[in-house]
Amino acid sequence: MNSPAITRREFVASFVAAATIPPLSSFASVPGVDVGLELYSLRAGMKTDVPGTLSRVRQMGFRHVEVPAFYGLSAAQFRRALDAVGLKATALVAPYDDLQKDIEKVQHDLATLGARWAILPWIPHGDRFERADVERSSKDMNAWAATLSASGFRFAYHPHGYEFYPAPEGTLFDLLAASTDSGTVKFQLDTFWIVWPGQDCVKLMRRYPGRFRLLHLKDLRKGVPTGDLHGTAPEADSVALGEGVVPFREILTLAKQQGCERYYIEDESSDAAAQIPRSLRFLAALHF
Repeated sequence: MNSPAITRREFVASFVAAATIPPLSSFASVPGVDVGLELYSLRAGMKTDVPGTLSRVRQMGFRHVEVPAFYGLSAAQFRRALDAVGLKATALVAPYDDLQKDIEKVQHDLATLGARWAILPWIPHGDRFERADVERSSKDMNAWAATLSASGFRFAYHPHGYEFYPAPEGTLFDLLAASTDSGTVKFQLDTFWIVWPGQDCVKLMRRYPGRFRLLHLKDLRKGVPTGDLHGTAPEADSVALGEGVVPFREILTLAKQQGCERYYIEDESSDAAAQIPRSLRFLAALHF
């Protein structure tokens, strides 16, 4: 998710352009859910025009976002860009190496953004995710979560599907859940990345009540085979919410019952800018 830095002139010019924001869309007024946006959804725009893209996000009606990267800016500059358009960062993606090498910087960035959640997006591993990867990463997660918790922050891991290889415990994800502190190590359920490897979101949430504190709302194209455990998928298989196979009413009903804290739309399609409004309209009409 590295991106080229924008020049000071481009940065200032974009702020000027963002200063006059048209009336906000009501799309993000979703009953029962304060839905945010994972900014990776608009990664092409974020790479070239951070302030302008953030302005567009706010115009869609979003009030909070998950930050995947700073796109060439410092944490302080990114915070000012968010403030300028009335957005709040509620979560920050924190790669494994960042947490391992400099967790104090991660905490500093969280504090600068005003975000509460640090999200681990990926566990480094070889061609196949193994039991040894769980044993190593679970120890690291417990340590990181304890450190973050002591500073008033929260930690969550985002499964990507490769965790569901069979194991004596059920799957390697079951081993990971059992090996981590349920009080401090939480999970972010990405609906796409649970369905893609052939799992059931509702069954998983019921098996681990209280562990899934954040949700990525993302749909999988109809007719696509599931059961892939490699953690990768074509961008074209990410479709607008309600146009695929994910049972959002059941998931959102259970998430609300379990006290899920944060919801984000994440759209990995190259056509995400067009799909996001459709996703918001779907959520606005969904009763749960």
